[in-house]
Amino acid sequence: MSGNAATARPLGGFDATTAGIGSIIGAGVFIVFPAAVSADGGSLALPLVIAAVVAYACGVAIYQISSALNEGQANYDDGGTRAARVILGPTAAFVTGWVFLCSRLAAAAVAALMLGTYLAPGNAVAVAVAAVVLTAVLNLLGASRSDWVSRFVVAFVVAVLAFVAVVAFNSDLPGGTPKLATLPEPGFAGLLESSALLYFAFIGYGYLASLGPHVRSPARNIPLALPAAIAVVLGLYLVLGQSLLDFFGPASLAAEPAPILVPAAEPAPILVPAAELSGGVGTGAVLIAAAAAGLGALSALNAGCARIGAAMAEEGELAPVFGRRRALLRGRPAVPWVGITAGAAVVVGLVLAFPLTTLLGVAAFTGLLYAGGTAVIAFTLRKRHWYTPRVLNVLGIAGALLLALSLPLLDISLGLMAIAAGAIVRLTFRRGRGDAGGRGRPAP
Repeated sequence: MSGNAATARPLGGFDATTAGIGSIIGAGVFIVFPAAVSADGGSLALPLVIAAVVAYACGVAIYQISSALNEGQANYDDGGTRAARVILGPTAAFVTGWVFLCSRLAAAAVAALMLGTYLAPGNAVAVAVAAVVLTAVLNLLGASRSDWVSRFVVAFVVAVLAFVAVVAFNSDLPGGTPKLATLPEPGFAGLLESSALLYFAFIGYGYLASLGPHVRSPARNIPLALPAAIAVVLGLYLVLGQSLLDFFGPASLAAEPAPILVPAAEPAPILVPAAELSGGVGTGAVLIAAAAAGLGALSALNAGCARIGAAMAEEGELAPVFGRRRALLRGRPAVPWVGITAGAAVVVGLVLAFPLTTLLGVAAFTGLLYAGGTAVIAFTLRKRHWYTPRVLNVLGIAGALLLALSLPLLDISLGLMAIAAGAIVRLTFRRGRGDAGGRGRPAP
């Protein structure tokens, strides 16, 4: 979920795989396990596998629609709006872009609250708001990080998660009297809801799937890198999830508010096993990793939403003001400053209005709808390779829809309300020239 800016140099297969791993592992893994266990009654292995399979099927769909465009039409960072416009028309382009925006803005709010939960549990909302403002200001100033910095951050976060898993497997249960949740009986509905929540921890796969213009021999490397990256992340999540189950027990993990550290209102499960080490070394490492993952996700999501807003404004689907670019510092690139500011304001509003668990459900719901939509677009394509059969698109559509509808009614309702607001936006701001551009389908 962390996301990254496009690299300036073409990537090889190994680099593309590591970039994909880095884009997937983000803020979600730090907070998703308690909610998933609470939904399913204790199991994590099967829901994780289901989430990974749906992510792969929908990732293949994103790769298909990205590679279906010619070089002049391709744009990896527009949320798929241009591909939807070329393949299905302007209405599909708006719906795709709007659902993508809803998903990523909710994901940014989750990342912000995760950061606050880990760094300052007693003032999580205040820290979350400060983090959103800080990353927006940095994006306005045109700040960016190099490929090497991104790789170092990813390597550090992965190492910390592996370290926590080792500590949790070799530690006793938390001291004191842990808070216990009442778990539901295992069942199909709970399995699907748990899978839907865990899907959020895989949501960054789209970055790798749409990296075609930035990868050497993309027709060969991306179809190999995508399943490899998802498989590596799945393996890490399986080990980490099982270690947390062994450490807490299902009922304690489902209710986990870091009870032995602070009376937090939201779960910070990865922090507790690390506190077993003396001297605060483990706790410090986890806090640094959470901060790196949270701030990286916030920065990437804020900048990405602004770029998508600018792309939609250029196509006449949003107000022209969202397409305005300006360099606030001399020598720095021009940025879509209106989109950056507006996106940060929306995320701050979400952080102030809703708890982390609700935002997690909304982000998973809208993310699944977007993924299912990309699979629908890919299904319409006539030209396809042997490794992109229509049955895989059907799996993505059915899996995404089934998981999305398994989430709590409140989360579904809030997500649908946000998406329905797009109809008002479209009717209000759409310009006539948006109808003329991009019609037609790619050559078979």
